Amino acid sequence: MGDPKLLLKILALTTCVCAVFMMVNWLIHKRIAGTRLWFGFVLSAAIACIFQSSQTLSPIWSIMVPNTLILLGLFMLTRGVERFFVVRAYNWPWYLLAFIFFPSFIYFTFIDASFLVRVVVNYLVWLLAMTLCLRALWVGQGKSFTGFSPAHWTFALACISLLSVFTLRLTMLGNYEHSDTLGTNNWMNQFFSLSVIVMPLILCFSLCLLCSCRKEQLLANVTQRAKEETQQKEQFLTLLSHELRTPLNAIVGHAEMIKQAPREPQKYVQYCDVIISTAMSLADLANQVLLNARGKASRQTPTTLPEFTAQLIAQFKPLVQDKNVVLESRSTGVASMAQYLVDQDTLGLVIKNLLSNAIKYTHQGKVTLAISLLRKKSQSAILRFEVADTGDGMSDIQIEQLFKPFDSADPALPIAQSAGVGLVLCQQLLQTLNSRLEVKSELGQGSLFYFDIELLNVSEHAVEQQQKGHEPVSISQLSGNILVVEDNLLNQEIIKHFLSSLTLNYQIASTLSEAEQALKSMHFDLIFLDMHLRDGHGLDWYRQVFKPLNLPFPPKVIAITGDIDEQAQQAYFSAGIEYFLAKPIVLPQLEKLLSNLLLPAKSIMTEQDLLDLDVIQQLAGTIEPQILTTKLMYLSDRLDYEFAQLRGLADIQALEALEEKLIHLEEEASSLGMRALHVALQEVRLSMFDSANVDWQALHSIAKQSARRLSDYHSKLVA
Repeated sequence: MGDPKLLLKILALTTCVCAVFMMVNWLIHKRIAGTRLWFGFVLSAAIACIFQSSQTLSPIWSIMVPNTLILLGLFMLTRGVERFFVVRAYNWPWYLLAFIFFPSFIYFTFIDASFLVRVVVNYLVWLLAMTLCLRALWVGQGKSFTGFSPAHWTFALACISLLSVFTLRLTMLGNYEHSDTLGTNNWMNQFFSLSVIVMPLILCFSLCLLCSCRKEQLLANVTQRAKEETQQKEQFLTLLSHELRTPLNAIVGHAEMIKQAPREPQKYVQYCDVIISTAMSLADLANQVLLNARGKASRQTPTTLPEFTAQLIAQFKPLVQDKNVVLESRSTGVASMAQYLVDQDTLGLVIKNLLSNAIKYTHQGKVTLAISLLRKKSQSAILRFEVADTGDGMSDIQIEQLFKPFDSADPALPIAQSAGVGLVLCQQLLQTLNSRLEVKSELGQGSLFYFDIELLNVSEHAVEQQQKGHEPVSISQLSGNILVVEDNLLNQEIIKHFLSSLTLNYQIASTLSEAEQALKSMHFDLIFLDMHLRDGHGLDWYRQVFKPLNLPFPPKVIAITGDIDEQAQQAYFSAGIEYFLAKPIVLPQLEKLLSNLLLPAKSIMTEQDLLDLDVIQQLAGTIEPQILTTKLMYLSDRLDYEFAQLRGLADIQALEALEEKLIHLEEEASSLGMRALHVALQEVRLSMFDSANVDWQALHSIAKQSARRLSDYHSKLVA
């Protein structure tokens, strides 16, 4: 059958070729666990075969070193297989084997040479390695043959074949002598060498097949996930189309009813309430989609919960006017004036969805929105929000199906009064708030949906001081010139109607070039800037045209757009546009914004309202004119520096340092007789927990006007 020495050289060449292939396999499948260890195994085996094929070397190199390399290689093979199949590895069998291997090989190689004992010990090494490999394959496939692919069967066959060859050689030990070696020319060595030559090829081939199979499996998983996501998107778009058409149908239908209805103002009001409510539900739907895609909570704002729930209840009043249903709210243990930091967007959308569903499935009785205080902590409180109804209720089976996507308790019932995308979205939104929606229901007894949420307290002292120090300005007291940059005629008419009803002066610009000409011809206090116009993007115009104008008293710019996601708002804020008005525009929202941005007419008309003239006259009598003149000369520049610091402290939420800076400026403004600035700074300090919404630009403008008027008035006194 051939000289064993020649066969050993062929075996060495075969293992070297296998080592090259396993290196390529490792480089191709680097991300698959175990491939590097497999390459290490074949490389160790190749070096060992090279040493064994050279019969002129001493026993330490021809026997001890090759067998040690085989032991190391099989350890790497086993570890690689265990990592590949993600199976727990045990070290103690290898420690035990090493305890037997090294003393035995040292003794029976250098002291009392015995080929037979070395074969037995070598067999134990292969037995342990192949057993652990087969165990990893079996456990990794869930201890079942059903998950075996051709690659798994090939690897199992390779392990069993290798073990069979070494077992067969063990049974032939009676035909060996103690002085024999692997190079001894007898038929047992010839048979063993021929059998082992093909084993590295089979084993390496099976390992490469495992890698290819794993790659194919990963690709199949990715493809399956992509198909599932595509199906979910298609289902979502189908639902979205339905949810969009339902409120649109209500809007169009009620508009037709207004055209055909007799001239009854009360009916007109009812129809318009339904149209407004339904249109706002479309806006809520857009918000829900964006919040769901974003997967994180919005900014939290100080909120009085009874007032917040009352606003939500008011939005749904029109939906129960034609039904025998009472809509009510109540609170237990929640102070009427207590404020909490609330994510109004997310929490509001969840409650709206729950109220909408309750009204939809309740034909008579009542729907109740309740808030109760469960536990109060030092800086927060755990509250429970409940929406209960006296509707049809649900069975246990319906409750189990409740939070599955695109499912309905009654598929035949149209969603005529809701633009929500269901309880699945509510659950997802609540997860961003570290809460969970729960339900209790019985058929014929109604349903109760509730969730517990932890909200941070707002300092009660700060709330009291804010209420004492800040009185809202009536919209009728405001005055100013407003430039509206909007190219859509319908939107123009809406804004014109709102501003006219508020008796404010305005001018319409349909293009960005018209807006530029208007700014050059007259002064404006505010600019309502649409972000998407026919002749360009509003943000680009603001950066490239508006800012380079360098107006002496630049108007505050308000972005008007439907891009309500946080990324778009951040882009506007980064460019310098600090105010944002989302479409659709509603009058209460517009009034609130204008009351914050426009100063009362009386506060910007005369220096008597900007300055305390008595204080200034006393100041002029106590300080030398030259010293006071020098101080006032640099006052405007110093205020610029101070307000830059205020903005920086507010941005990093350094509230203590911000409060100290505000108190210092208050005292200085009071000592210099700058009455309006002193009052404005005090209002900001007393509402400092909401410093993100402070109009620093308007406050800075008051400071600049006050400094200029103060300098002018002092010049008159000393003239």
